[in-house]
Amino acid sequence: MIKTTEWKTTKGAKVLVTAELITKKTVNIDGDKVEIDCCEIADVVAEIDGFPTQTGFDRYMTPRAHPQGFQIFGAIGKLGITKENMVKVDGIIEDLKQHPAWIAKQAKIEKNKKEIADMEASRKANGYCEKCGSYCYGDCEAN
Repeated sequence: MIKTTEWKTTKGAKVLVTAELITKKTVNIDGDKVEIDCCEIADVVAEIDGFPTQTGFDRYMTPRAHPQGFQIFGAIGKLGITKENMVKVDGIIEDLKQHPAWIAKQAKIEKNKKEIADMEASRKANGYCEKCGSYCYGDCEAN
């Protein structure tokens, strides 16, 4: 699933930003090419007329000043993103996150976190020592 948005730079160059949700990928398992299910948001890519393709999406915690007087809220490679355009980029990413595969993945992550917390609580109640990683019941501190 691919989502795109576009705008023009202050110098008039057309910018096309693309984000993709990958649900299947081919991996190499002991020399065999195997297609597996996955759910990943690929790099956000910006194609700018007259410039090389830019990758590497960063969102800034605090806006940065641009020499031309406006604020930059993020970047894709060397392309600075203004607040208005950041809303567009966030919009395509949010659209990808509404896909059923992404929602199912996030639910599985939350379920796994809960199961891990329950398992760790059970281990601790049964005498598991986080210091030495065994059921020593405090003997590791006796030495």
